[in-house]
Order: sequence, then C-alpha cells, then structure tokens
Amino acid sequence: MSLPIILGLAVVVVVAAYALAMYLNRRSGIPAAPRPLRAQAPRLLGRASGDRETQAVVNWLLTQAFEQTGVRVADDKLAYQRIVEAAHKAVQELKTRETTTISLPFLTADASGPKHFEIRLTREVIQELARY
Repeated sequence: MSLPIILGLAVVVVVAAYALAMYLNRRSGIPAAPRPLRAQAPRLLGRASGDRETQAVVNWLLTQAFEQTGVRVADDKLAYQRIVEAAHKAVQELKTRETTTISLPFLTADASGPKHFEIRLTREVIQELARY
C-alpha cells in the first residue's frame, strides 16, 4: 500500500472512532466535552459583582472620571482597577461617615499629559445610585 492510502484510512478510522464515542456518550448520559464559558462580567477584587452599592459607585465614578478628564477610564485596566478599589473604600467609609473624598492622582494620561481625578461622595449619593 502507498502512503497516501494509509494516511487516508487512518483519518477515516479516527473520524469513525470519534463519531462512535460521541454517540455512545450521548446514549449513556455522559456529557460531551465541556463547552467554553461565556465571557463574564469582571469581578470586583474577588468580591461578587452583585454588591449593588459598590457597583453603582464604580459606574458613577467612571462617568465622573470621563467628564473630568475626557478619557474613557473604563478602557484602561489599571485605571479601572484603581476606580474599583476607590469605590469599595468609599462605600466602607460612608458606612460610618457622611462624606468622603476620592482622590486618584495620575489616574490616566493622554497626549496632553497626566490626568488627575478628585471628587466628593456623600452617603445620600450612594443611596440614590443604589436605588436604580
């Protein structure tokens, strides 16, 4: 036998074995190979992203940072992580205080130079944000 015939037979045998294994797995109830997972929302520093107040503050801070700096901070992984950390810290602080200041110097940069971000946050703002 020639080499192309042997290779062709080998491919046919492998395909037939795979198809037979898939058929037998379906009949026996054994699930097929695991399907790839869909992309999930980023988690907040190991916490479940369901923490409503923190997630609401993160979204609000991203909007405020864009308005102050003109740069989409959500696209910068490091800046986004700093926003998430600042939001979590602010939510914790506002459990015992009425107001807090979030200051993130050198949050990001563009062609015109570094961008700093500073904003005051009150307990009432968080309650309003978490309501929706």
